[in-house]
Amino acid sequence: MTEEELKYIVDIELAILDIQEIIGDLKVFNEFNTNKEKKYAVERCFAVIGEAVKNFKNSNKETEISHVKEIIGLRNKIVHAYDSINYEHLWAIV
Repeated sequence: MTEEELKYIVDIELAILDIQEIIGDLKVFNEFNTNKEKKYAVERCFAVIGEAVKNFKNSNKETEISHVKEIIGLRNKIVHAYDSINYEHLWAIV
């Protein structure tokens, strides 16, 4: 694995850890949905994950990543179709 590819993997891992920290002790969707800061922060983390997965796949075509199209698609929706984000979907992923 190249240094660049490793950076993408680390970015993904750090974004996942950030999501866990952001969500903290929230237990139900409504607690998440009514907290704008947490929603925006989780969105950002998912965008980072999607971008890092896309860049990793462009750099390393041989490695299989499950649900790669959905991960990158979620990133695209967050970045380009921000007004149609389904927060229940984000919560389900979390």
